[in-house]
Amino acid sequence: MKVTTLWIVTLVMFFMVSSGISGVLAYRYKEALDRAEQAEGQIALQGKVIEAQQDQQRVANELSNKTLQANQRTQANAERILIQYREVLKYEKTCDFAVPADIAHGLLEYTDSLRTRTLSGTTSQLNRTSTASTTTGQLTYCQAVLWIHPLLSTIAQANDQLLAIRQFEQRVIVNPSGG
Repeated sequence: MKVTTLWIVTLVMFFMVSSGISGVLAYRYKEALDRAEQAEGQIALQGKVIEAQQDQQRVANELSNKTLQANQRTQANAERILIQYREVLKYEKTCDFAVPADIAHGLLEYTDSLRTRTLSGTTSQLNRTSTASTTTGQLTYCQAVLWIHPLLSTIAQANDQLLAIRQFEQRVIVNPSGG
């Protein structure tokens, strides 16, 4: 009878130890599964983020190329029109009349200040070829006329760039699906 009791106690102890070990193993297994599911979720989230970034990059490249082409067309058209203006102005009798000095000086200062702000405050990098004829302080009416279309073309190019930025914001930021 003692052997049987010892045998039963041993058997009960064996079952208790194996149940404990099984419980610990089951807990560890569930914990590992949870970590694996969490890692899969993070990988899926990273995939979505990368996909969204690729869509944004695609939209930005598309709009950038479209704007670049439009600005190149605008620039080419401005150069063509400027050549036409020069041809017309060659024969204009009033071409050499000077714009009043105060107005010419104010325009030149304003132009230089715009360039200075745009070029990080370094005046040594300024391209003064377009204003070389006005550095004497005298601006003729024909020179002013020749400034108008390039300035309007520059405004048109800036507007194209701003429009592209708005389109990007609408397509990517407001409508993240990119459509």
